Amino acid sequence: MNSNWDDQLGILASKYNFSIKDRNLYIKAFTHTSYANEHKSESNERLEFLGDAILDFLVGEYLYVKYPYMPEGEMSKARSTYVCEKANAEYSLILGLDKCLLLGKGEEEQNGRSKVSVLGDLFESFLGAVYLEHGMDKIREIISDVIFSVIIYIDEDGFFEDYKSTLQEYIQAESRKGVLYKVDNEQGPSHDKTFTTSVYHDNIRLGQGVGKSKKESEQMAAKNALEKLVKN
Repeated sequence: MNSNWDDQLGILASKYNFSIKDRNLYIKAFTHTSYANEHKSESNERLEFLGDAILDFLVGEYLYVKYPYMPEGEMSKARSTYVCEKANAEYSLILGLDKCLLLGKGEEEQNGRSKVSVLGDLFESFLGAVYLEHGMDKIREIISDVIFSVIIYIDEDGFFEDYKSTLQEYIQAESRKGVLYKVDNEQGPSHDKTFTTSVYHDNIRLGQGVGKSKKESEQMAAKNALEKLVKN
C-alpha cells in the first residue's frame, strides 16, 4: 500500500463529500481474503455482509416508494436485477473501487482485480464501511447516483435487461441510423478475458462497457449509453 492508495480513496471521498475518519476501517473494506491471508490481517467479509443487507434494504425501500403500484413479484425481480454480483461489480468499476483493492500476489496474478465475484463483494464491503462512519443517508446518496438514477420501469414489461434492444429502439425513434459496437480492448488469458466495448451512433460514442464476453460488454456499453441519454 502506498500514497496512491490514499489518493484514490481521497478522490472518492471528495466526490461524495465524506471524510475518512478511520483509515483502518477502509483498509479492511478493500482487503480481499487473499491479501488478508498473506498479511495476517482481517478481510472485508464482515463488512461485505453488512453492506449486502444495507443495499437490499435501500433498493427495496426505493422501489416501494417510487413505484406504489408495482406488484411484489416485479419488485423482487427488479431488486435482483439491480442488486446482484454482476451489477455490483459494475458499480465498483463506476466508483473506481478496483483501484484501491488489496489483493494477494497469487490473486493479482490470476487477474483478480477484474473478477466479477471480487468486485461485487468489494462494492458491498465499501458500503458497509461508509455506513459505519457516516450512516444511512450517505449510503443513500451514493447508491442514488450509481443505482437509482438508472432504474427504469416500463409498465407491463417490467424492468428491461436487454439494453442493446432498448438502446436500438430509443435511437431509431429519433434517427434512421443505427448503432455500432466496437471492442476497445481485450485483457487477460484466453480462459478469463475481459472485454471493453464502446457503442457509437453517427460516429459519436454514446457509452462504454466492460464484460467477461463481447456480448456482455456490448450490453454494458448499451446500458451506459442509456444512463446518459436518460439523464439528459
